[in-house]
Amino acid sequence: MNYSEEKKQQLESILANYQMSTYPNHSRIHPLNNFSTTNCYVKREDELGFGISGSKIRKYRSLIPFLKKNHYTEVVVIGSSQSNNVLGIIQLLIENQIKPTLFLKKPSSNKVQGNFLLIQLLVEKKTYHFISQEDWENVEALAHDYLNNNSARKIFILKEGASVKESLPGSLSLPLDILINERENGIEFDHLFVDSGTGMMACALAIAFQFILKKTTIHVLLCAANEDYFLKQLQNFHHVFIEMFQLKCDYPTNFILHKPISSPSFGGTNTEIFREIKNIARNHGILTDPIYTAKLFLESRRIIEEQGIEGNVLINHSGGALTLAGFSSYLEKQIDTTAG
Repeated sequence: MNYSEEKKQQLESILANYQMSTYPNHSRIHPLNNFSTTNCYVKREDELGFGISGSKIRKYRSLIPFLKKNHYTEVVVIGSSQSNNVLGIIQLLIENQIKPTLFLKKPSSNKVQGNFLLIQLLVEKKTYHFISQEDWENVEALAHDYLNNNSARKIFILKEGASVKESLPGSLSLPLDILINERENGIEFDHLFVDSGTGMMACALAIAFQFILKKTTIHVLLCAANEDYFLKQLQNFHHVFIEMFQLKCDYPTNFILHKPISSPSFGGTNTEIFREIKNIARNHGILTDPIYTAKLFLESRRIIEEQGIEGNVLINHSGGALTLAGFSSYLEKQIDTTAG
């Protein structure tokens, strides 16, 4: 056992005091045969749900009960028009009769496709507000202006990626679920690879593993933000963890940050990424998206081989395959190259 069972039980005991929705929170692992030079497994967070993608459902397990308990009637949801988080949380807000109001980064194209098409199935056009690329850095201030101008309603502002303290208890189910995977499969992981957008799930993993003294190195692939942003997020959620749960926890030193080599800009894609999507699908039967998970698989293999990583490796598939609907023309080119 490469962690403290006493510390794990202490964390579980505290989390038991928080109300959680009964959304799925256990995903399986299985081997990635012939993936790389070491013993690799994949954690299938993508199997937790269809319309609500992967690990994000974990955040909502504590977030939705908080919103209901505190009688919020409206939530301002911040994100891009292709955001998996925006698409996911809208569904649960509607289910729980909480009005979603969307502050969306204005897309560069007027074409309605991918997640934005599904978002428009869920809400009317009057529900969302486009924020220009130039004003996006001020989107939270604009959201607060909206809140102040509608003070008669009880409104909650949900940051990008649902990266708020109310999501932390639910997020901590991921590191605990990995311990269940290890026990069920008789394995201990030396390395864990995860993708990172706003960074909350990666932060939850690093903090929880630090607290329970787990000897696993976490490799964080920064698909959206830079190192400074991630470290600020980690500092913030480390503080929240200590204050919220009244626990002593050293600052995490168990992680390594990586930037994608192939198409490093957020949202950027290229032929290599789409070739990897086809490769993972045909060799492993797994669908990945070009923004996060395909990059994660591609870069994980490269890092493992270039750095000579040994031992047991787990790659966390965070979901997001619905995003593929917005890239059909690129995928068709991959299929055409292998036809006949």
